[in-house]
Amino acid sequence: MTGHAQGRGIPAVRAWTRAELLLAGCLVLLAAAAWLVTGSIAMPDMRMGILTGMSSGDVPGVAPVAFALFLGTWVVMMAAMMLPAIAPFTVGVSRLMRARPHARGSVAWLTVGYLVVWSAVGVLAYLVVLGFNALAAGGTANGVRAGAVVLLAAGAYQFSPLKQWCLVRCRSPLALVMKYGSRAARSRRGAMAAGVSHGGYCLGCCWALMVVLLAAGVMSLAWMAGIAAVITVEKVVPGGKAISYVLGAVLVGLGATLLAAPGLVSAI
Repeated sequence: MTGHAQGRGIPAVRAWTRAELLLAGCLVLLAAAAWLVTGSIAMPDMRMGILTGMSSGDVPGVAPVAFALFLGTWVVMMAAMMLPAIAPFTVGVSRLMRARPHARGSVAWLTVGYLVVWSAVGVLAYLVVLGFNALAAGGTANGVRAGAVVLLAAGAYQFSPLKQWCLVRCRSPLALVMKYGSRAARSRRGAMAAGVSHGGYCLGCCWALMVVLLAAGVMSLAWMAGIAAVITVEKVVPGGKAISYVLGAVLVGLGATLLAAPGLVSAI
């Protein structure tokens, strides 16, 4: 990475050791495996959303089996979408652990803590999908208008102080390492707590985009890839704040268009 990247607190890749490159590679491989698993277990009906023609019968009910299947798939999806983005933070913590001969934390528990946050979000996501299903029962136009409101809200959130506050922290992983690294090195519980803290910042940065994913098709690989790409660009590419604002304007424009003309969805 460039010197500008280093100024944000992201260590240059060329400065990583072989072990750190291997660690980052393992995270990417785990993400790739998660993409493959998602593609094989995703329920066909769940590839549709209120923005893409979901009908009232496309979402399973509240049965425990249906909920467990959704939650399991959700966790795999989050691993696929998020693990590559946390590689700099993970490398920074692992470097700190190696610098402490008696460190008891572990990168594995750090990752677990991160995924715990998104697993908990999966419960809320399931309730949101059920709500979207109820809206779809009122007809495609009603569903699309509800989806348009989601786009408007997500676009507006891109300009909010909370979004930008969380984004700054997600874009400065070494600042997080300095704040939470000592806790992560002390014990496995500390490592998990550090992962939860990092996951909280990531959630604050990305939750609105995840609701867009739910509205578009929670198990659609194409939409997953698009949202994951946006999240990565926001966090890594120089000028992330400007990119965030551009995305917000696009979402607001698209939402306003669909709110005024919901029939465009069926015409596509």
